[in-house]
Amino acid sequence: MAHLWCPNATRYPFVLWNFARVYEYGGRRGKPQWVKPRPSRWDYSRFADPRAGAVTPDDVIEMTFEKQNAADQGFNRWTINGVVFSMDKMEPMFHLRQRRRYRLRMRNASDDIHPMHLHRHSFELTRIAGKPMAGVIKDVAMLGGYQEMEVDFTADNPGLTLFHCHMQLHMDYGFMALFDYI
Repeated sequence: MAHLWCPNATRYPFVLWNFARVYEYGGRRGKPQWVKPRPSRWDYSRFADPRAGAVTPDDVIEMTFEKQNAADQGFNRWTINGVVFSMDKMEPMFHLRQRRRYRLRMRNASDDIHPMHLHRHSFELTRIAGKPMAGVIKDVAMLGGYQEMEVDFTADNPGLTLFHCHMQLHMDYGFMALFDYI
């Protein structure tokens, strides 16, 4: 007989009617035991084409992300190249020319992890933490603490384009930039 365990279940009918997750421990008795998972290190290069090299971009845009601890009413404020994004001004920080290939060279000067997202475009991962790669196309990629990452994209969708950390609190406190086309 299989033993079932449902988090927060206090009585049998709860398990039957309200379970969201049920874990089965076949042939086991007693309370469930926490087993620490094996260490895992995410590596985008697993999906890269080892035979391909990154295409040389037309331009490189340097970006440094910094945290100002407790700078805004006790909340951390975020900057890109020393600038906090202003929702009031909505001024583009970077200017693109159509059909050019750009490399975003990002440097995370904080210990936070940032899921970096570029709207209206896809990008190719070309370097993460010093490791070159090609062939991995994304629109969000994780940038580790004190890590550097380079991504390439082609400016092929004219109009205002938002670039930001996908963590809402980081966005709310300045971690965004606008691109426009000239």
